[in-house]
Amino acid sequence: MIIMIVFGLLAAIVGPSIFSNPSLIIIFPFVLLAVGLACLTIAKIFLYKKGIWVSFGIGSMTNGYAKLYKVGYLLLGVGTLLLLALFNALRRT
Repeated sequence: MIIMIVFGLLAAIVGPSIFSNPSLIIIFPFVLLAVGLACLTIAKIFLYKKGIWVSFGIGSMTNGYAKLYKVGYLLLGVGTLLLLALFNALRRT
């Protein structure tokens, strides 16, 4: 419940500035993609340091890096969906 409250307050603070400056809406999906890629890279570097060069999934990761791995994929997915929605909106105008 506290997470929803924090996101609501963050949206209330950041929301008006985003809608008054539309160029921020165009940058937001790219920021999500970059942060998601950074999360995945950090999780994979941990595996490389352990000597595991080929792995799929979170089976050989610790709990913290597994969560980071999942968050990275979530951010990549949301960023991709927002980017597709943005391209669709720009194409229609």
